[in-house]
Amino acid sequence: MSLLSQFSSKAELHRRETIKRFDDFILSYISKIEKGSSASSEDLRVTLIARSPDSAVTHAVRRHANAFVDRGIELRVIFASIEPASVFADFVEMAGMYNGQNCLDASLRWAKNPALLDAHEQLVLGTDHCWSGDAMRRAADVRFSLDLFESVGANAVDLGRSAFLGLWSASTNIPKSRFRNVTPARAKEPVVIEIEGIRDQLLEHAFEGCYATRH
Repeated sequence: MSLLSQFSSKAELHRRETIKRFDDFILSYISKIEKGSSASSEDLRVTLIARSPDSAVTHAVRRHANAFVDRGIELRVIFASIEPASVFADFVEMAGMYNGQNCLDASLRWAKNPALLDAHEQLVLGTDHCWSGDAMRRAADVRFSLDLFESVGANAVDLGRSAFLGLWSASTNIPKSRFRNVTPARAKEPVVIEIEGIRDQLLEHAFEGCYATRH
């Protein structure tokens, strides 16, 4: 095995382990919601700041989208980049479950101004779960990156909420053209085209202008 393939395998393993950590963190939040007798609007609010739709934290949130919708949890997201387009399409499809495909502006914004890239990746779940990551300007695979999970962090949540609202105001709505004509990365069922009923028309065009000759 080459050194490059060994590095790729280790990088992929690290990514899976990172997503698993987010899974446990999100499940802890969902469990708290389920155990509570009555959840406030703040308890049912999730905000995410991520480099891109392909960030590990974004994939983890997508994995729990149905649980969020079933429990009436509000989700708002800010991306620094909306590439790769196919992965963004997957996220848009998921985000449409919250406000409908025609109201995605209520759920998604784009921090496209490079000056905003000093903001950190962040996931805030309810009133006491907060994860803080590295500044979005840094490469995703950089060593010694910030990776802080807090499950009893009311102060961290307050700071996270303020940071999100400030970045949300500074970010822009994603152009509608970015929501269209993009093929999701997930596998699609093959499209079967039914041609019965137009066979005669196809044959007519196929032989149009042709004449039989005898040899």
